[in-house]
Amino acid sequence: MPKIEIPYSKSDQFSFKRNPELLFAGQVVDESFFYGPPQIHDYCEIIYIVEGSGEFIIGGKTYELHQGDVAIYNPGVPHEEHFRASGPFKVIYCGVDHLHIDGVPQGMLLPPYVDPVISCEKYAYKVESYLSEILQECDSQVLGYETLSTNLLMSLITVIYRIVDVKHQFQELKGKNEIALRTKQFIDKNYTQSISLKDIADTLYVSQHHLSHLFKKELGDSPFNYLISRRIEEAKRLLAKSTIPVHEVASKVGYGNEKYFSMLFKKVTGQTPSSFRDQERSLPSG
Repeated sequence: MPKIEIPYSKSDQFSFKRNPELLFAGQVVDESFFYGPPQIHDYCEIIYIVEGSGEFIIGGKTYELHQGDVAIYNPGVPHEEHFRASGPFKVIYCGVDHLHIDGVPQGMLLPPYVDPVISCEKYAYKVESYLSEILQECDSQVLGYETLSTNLLMSLITVIYRIVDVKHQFQELKGKNEIALRTKQFIDKNYTQSISLKDIADTLYVSQHHLSHLFKKELGDSPFNYLISRRIEEAKRLLAKSTIPVHEVASKVGYGNEKYFSMLFKKVTGQTPSSFRDQERSLPSG
């Protein structure tokens, strides 16, 4: 048989500007009911459904996840998880920090305009395999486990981008408008403050009209609506996890007027802040 040699070409468009850091890995197995209350992290998280299904609320939008699906939480994105098992049930997950992928905003695993729920399809076995091996390395902590875990994590993220590339074409993602991304980052960082569209536009040295147009084109909603959504998701987290009065919750998410906050909260969620809190307390703990 003749020798077949394939030259190695360094023309790949996907690369890490720095190695990501694995924070933790874990799994949930055979729980008849699991509930992850509203929360927000300053790191990324990858969740893969091995068996079963669940309802996820990510960034204010509800998704139904099934076997072979992966959910991605970028930093600052509110999320909530509900699993009700009627049969075998298993989820593997990991936390990631210090992400910097070439062409993607620093700290994010996926650009913010990419859907956070991905069907892995033919790559499902690879995603599951990488996550399972990461979990094993974290548990064993034998010689070289940090190096292997990092390499496995980079392979996992690369495979996720292969899946995304089929739908979005990665090179097109890299060309998305920087002003829209910086607007989102500004809101994510300052949403608890009293900010206006003019404040954002002045900070980025663009007109308010131009900023709104670009933001809606890239992210599908106005900056004002995104700000409201961001505040309400944080309010839900505070209501579910604390006992502070509603007027303090309103203040913490940027609203000085409790009545106005309550009106917005009911408009977005269909419930008053108090009824939402009562409902969350009535749920069984995971």
